[in-house]
Amino acid sequence: MTELVFLALIAGLVGWLMSRKRQRRSTAMAAGEPAGVPCMLKWSAQGSRWRAGRLLIGAGSLVWKPSLGKRQAALPADLRQSGMRSPSLREAVAFNPRSRVVECESSDGKVMIAVMPEELDHVIKALENA
Repeated sequence: MTELVFLALIAGLVGWLMSRKRQRRSTAMAAGEPAGVPCMLKWSAQGSRWRAGRLLIGAGSLVWKPSLGKRQAALPADLRQSGMRSPSLREAVAFNPRSRVVECESSDGKVMIAVMPEELDHVIKALENA
């Protein structure tokens, strides 16, 4: 019984910390400061897999910073949104099934960005302004 109470307290703490981080990110973006939105990216220039990382929104063009390994890469300047959808069953295994996939077109090919609904507005506004 004490283990369940302990796990519930830990889950509550993690949820509170995540919402606090999301609120700080929203406040920074509203103030015009650069911030990183956690998301998954699938871009032919980076390979054919979904990769975890952050989309750096703020000063200048959009920049992709992977979670592990490689250096950050600037997304194409002519990137524009061409659609939005829910993840397919296969994609839902790779990332959170609640997320939304923003499909984009550019001269470098198709770019897909999977982002949680809470962060979707930030990504769409950044794509419109880029």
